[in-house]
Amino acid sequence: MERREIIGSVVSTTLSTQISNSATSIDVVDGSTFPAGSNNNFVIVIDRGKVDEEKILCSSRSTNTFTIAQRGYDGTVAQAHNSGAVVDHVLDAIAMQDMNTSVYDQEILMWVGI
Repeated sequence: MERREIIGSVVSTTLSTQISNSATSIDVVDGSTFPAGSNNNFVIVIDRGKVDEEKILCSSRSTNTFTIAQRGYDGTVAQAHNSGAVVDHVLDAIAMQDMNTSVYDQEILMWVGI
């Protein structure tokens, strides 16, 4: 199961410039509350709830720039987005499904010392 970096209380931000559907990094107005990606990848969503919603797997954040590991992540399609599009930090369905399908019996037994 691939781990994710998840932080509570992330404040939504917006894109500071438009991006194409093949951009490998994105700039936001204020990324200070988002994960840094120093331990694990994290997921963002642009234009949540709109026809051009896209989830993006990010490998790191440096100030207000996110480095992208995968566009069109978690069943979405890579899209161009306009400056001012809303960017949020999200938990992805892939991570949740991994947790649902992982077998923990051995880990639980090891934890209790059996």
